[in-house]
Amino acid sequence: GITETNHGVLDYMVVVSTDFWEGLPDDVREQLGTIMAEVTAERNAAVVQIEEESKEAIIATGAEVRTLTPEQRLAWVEAMKPVWDQFSDEIGVDVIESAVSYNEVTN
Repeated sequence: GITETNHGVLDYMVVVSTDFWEGLPDDVREQLGTIMAEVTAERNAAVVQIEEESKEAIIATGAEVRTLTPEQRLAWVEAMKPVWDQFSDEIGVDVIESAVSYNEVTN
């Protein structure tokens, strides 16, 4: 079986320097922002579809798909906090806090 933990790896990111970004004309920054939002929404929707198809394939084999209770989910989050600490110097506490805030809003 498999347990749905509602976590994943984000292994892509668009990064530019502040100087480069602020050096772009306002209309170009606006257009790029719009494009990035559209592409992000489209790709996220595609991931949801792929995950659902994968889940159905797992179920089709007779395997069990377990969903965490809210209490189990909280325990999972607490268990992962040392991992966040491990990477805080590498990726920045602000990035981790941003991800946590986003998850609180969307979950």
